Amino acid sequence: MDKYIGTNKIEEEEEQQQQIMTFLLYVEFDATTESTATMILESLNKMADLVHRDHPKVYTYVFRHANEEKTKLIFTEIYGDEQVFLDHGRDAEFGKLLQQAFDTTTGKSRKELCIRSDSNSPFSSITSTILNEYLHVTYVSLQQGFFHRNSTENNDVQLLIVCTGCDQDVYEHLNAVVNCVTCLTFEESDGNRQLIGVITNISGKEQPTTEKKPSIHTIEIVCSNEDTIQKFKEIIDNHFQVQSISVQTKFSGYIRHKSLL
Repeated sequence: MDKYIGTNKIEEEEEQQQQIMTFLLYVEFDATTESTATMILESLNKMADLVHRDHPKVYTYVFRHANEEKTKLIFTEIYGDEQVFLDHGRDAEFGKLLQQAFDTTTGKSRKELCIRSDSNSPFSSITSTILNEYLHVTYVSLQQGFFHRNSTENNDVQLLIVCTGCDQDVYEHLNAVVNCVTCLTFEESDGNRQLIGVITNISGKEQPTTEKKPSIHTIEIVCSNEDTIQKFKEIIDNHFQVQSISVQTKFSGYIRHKSLL
């Protein structure tokens, strides 16, 4: 028994250490034209193929149009540690595609967030240079949740959600009804509580509908499977009060690295 307790403690400590090392980049980018936005997503899709081939610790690497504007793009990237962030861009073909997609003529970012569990823990000088001088990120601390978790459930779906205007109970309630391998909340300077989640199972955890539903202002759902989207929307309707939902079925990259499924 003591052996198992010790093993569990080691696993918990390893998971906590991994959470400290892992970070998420969330970027909103304004392309100059719709055709440029399409070109950028095409380049990013090829870049994602290279990243997926070589870097399983890049857990999530997904890029898409924003529903409200065809020139606005949204990027969500989760890196297992600082080293894989540096390594994933060193491939020569990746570099060519990056230069093709992003220069002074293709557009500019309107928001760049780097979400960490400990925003006071310094990055290396080279990582800081990339994040601060090239991406110009704003550092945001994790409020609650986890960047990455190995799932023991059947991973039968891949679905990314980005929520804004969340009640305090949304995080706990969501994890009670679906299986998340990423689920975290954070607030920007305006106090708007937001949640980003990667969901790999939406069956088997259904809870009775409650009278008082936690409220969410907006949900963006990113998923290529229409049946999965419909089932998830039914869960959302049963358990949350949501003002608006947008859906993206087409995107570049991947929601969850296949080695983790």
